[in-house]
Amino acid sequence: MATELAKLDELWVAEKPSNQAVVEKALRALGAHWINSSTSRADGYVLLNWKGKLIAVTSVFGHMLELVPPRGYESYQRYVEQSKELGRWDFFSFLPFFPPELLHVAKPELTRDGKPVTKNGQPVESLRLKIVEQLLRKAKEVVNACDIDREGQLIFDEIVIRRLKQDPTESRFKRIRIVDPGDKAMMTTVQTLEPNGSDFWVNLRASAAARAECDYLLGMNVSMAIQSLVRRERGAPAIGLGRVKIAIAVLVEQRDRQIAEFVAYDTYVPIAQLADRTQLRWFKRLGAETSPAFNSKGQLVDKVLADRIVADLARGQPGEITSASTEEKADAAPLPYSMGTLLVDASKKLDLTVQEVQELAQRLYEKHKLITYVGTDCQYLPENMHERAPEILDALRFATGAVPGLEKALEKVDASYKSPAFNDSKVDEHFAITPTGAEPVGLNDTEAALYGMIVNRYVAQFMGPYTYLSAVLTVQFGQDVFRALARKPTRPGWRSLSDHAIDDADGASEAVDVSRFQEGAKVQAAGARLDVKKVGPPSAFNQATLAEAMLNAHRYVRDEEYPSRDKAEEVRQVLCQTEGIGTSRTRASAIADVITMGLLIEAGAGKKRTVHISDVGRQTLRLLPPHLTSIAITAQWELLFSLVAKGQIPASAVIEQQKQLIKHVIKYLDDNRRAAA
Repeated sequence: MATELAKLDELWVAEKPSNQAVVEKALRALGAHWINSSTSRADGYVLLNWKGKLIAVTSVFGHMLELVPPRGYESYQRYVEQSKELGRWDFFSFLPFFPPELLHVAKPELTRDGKPVTKNGQPVESLRLKIVEQLLRKAKEVVNACDIDREGQLIFDEIVIRRLKQDPTESRFKRIRIVDPGDKAMMTTVQTLEPNGSDFWVNLRASAAARAECDYLLGMNVSMAIQSLVRRERGAPAIGLGRVKIAIAVLVEQRDRQIAEFVAYDTYVPIAQLADRTQLRWFKRLGAETSPAFNSKGQLVDKVLADRIVADLARGQPGEITSASTEEKADAAPLPYSMGTLLVDASKKLDLTVQEVQELAQRLYEKHKLITYVGTDCQYLPENMHERAPEILDALRFATGAVPGLEKALEKVDASYKSPAFNDSKVDEHFAITPTGAEPVGLNDTEAALYGMIVNRYVAQFMGPYTYLSAVLTVQFGQDVFRALARKPTRPGWRSLSDHAIDDADGASEAVDVSRFQEGAKVQAAGARLDVKKVGPPSAFNQATLAEAMLNAHRYVRDEEYPSRDKAEEVRQVLCQTEGIGTSRTRASAIADVITMGLLIEAGAGKKRTVHISDVGRQTLRLLPPHLTSIAITAQWELLFSLVAKGQIPASAVIEQQKQLIKHVIKYLDDNRRAAA
């Protein structure tokens, strides 16, 4: 390490090398001089002189410390020795596993093919961690430049706490918020520091640490118990359970069961025709909410009743016009992407796995600097970002070669228009993914396609709403209400974008001249026919629709699974509040992990590839207590972690609550296995 570092004034620590490069570039753009340009790669840091200060810029590689597995604890080793002496193994005599303090170990140095480097049979600590640790000890002031979510805060703080034995809230530790890696934005960002010890960052770290401890304790305890109960082939992947992975398996098992138990049926829609050939579709029957002739969605499923309605109409049944109106309506542009919505849409549109979409987005953010922070579950933008709109839109003119149709779209934008996406009250610590305005260079086809989706969502915010005339004609024949609907576009707005073009499905081709009808007037049916639609089972999940189900898990809460409808609604609200199951960082990897460990299996190929519960997955879910297989449990814990992040409850209370849950789960599994013996 260079001798100059004895006088190191400032150290910047990024979460990954790509962000290190962004920080270093911004400092140099502000006039910093690069001292170790010829040795920086070997040194593991960039050394700069800025305004007379000696500054080092380095990075970690995500979490540099990891939790020690149970075998690393003395209590586990004692259990092993006792089991050998007794000649029998019973994990339940060891569980629950609650070490007085969770142990952490440095991640090992890895070879180019990803294998740990060893010396005398022991893994060698990461060289980068040693470099960062030495720099931290020498620097007078340290800037935490890791990602601004809870994991990014923990990544930095845990090194200071566990390796330096220092307090990251001390005044020498500062913090920056990197949300836009673009050159111009970063020049402002690196000059805007705040205390790393402010309540916001301290609470965020507490939330991340509580999440890590809770997930570790639940995962280790339940996995050890289940691993000892489920019979598998020798060499099968270990079963590593956690709240998110259990919820994924539950969603898939429920869908597979629905498909297996589904009995196809027909729904019927009588069509009434008036003398002027206007056709109206059956909409509903008044007062028939509890009638067996209609399903829970209000669809007509009784063929006898449907035929009778058609016969009455065919005989010239009289009716009354209950409404005949035309009004102009406006649809706002779809909101910009969160990582969750991007995973779903791009996986479907580009025929990629959710893991592939996540990796592509990460490259657009880290390597190409084309989009803002990807670890976000928010679809809204701060209102002050609207001020930069003219600049970003102008810069996007250099992206027209990478995004088909963008040149024509930019001709129709109005930078002064403020869509509903700009809303401070809807923004949390992150905001939606947007283009940075950097010029796209060297993109492959899939990168360009994903970038184009993000650009179009942003540009749509400045094209105004899609407006149309909505015509509604409603006629009541006896107890039955019939409707004719039509739309006539008046201004395309954001629908001018090529991937949102108006088509016949939007009703633009239909025509109902409601001006010829008067509310309250009498009419007579001049004919009728019956439309029949066969309703089949829901489609099996694929990775894209499974990610969508995780994001919108509230839709999968069924009233019959809860003591009351109010309780079911409460669970739905929790799932909405916490953005469903998992987070933007975890959904893709969690799906991949559940498949790898064998709880789920994939069938088919390409766009027909589907995901199903395996025999091992089904057996595992049957063993677990019902409250642990609720799709709401992960969201309920995320809600608690969010309250920790807001400083509203202490992390210790959440951890203690998790321990009580684990005790109950272990007792449940132990009681059931004894009863089955």
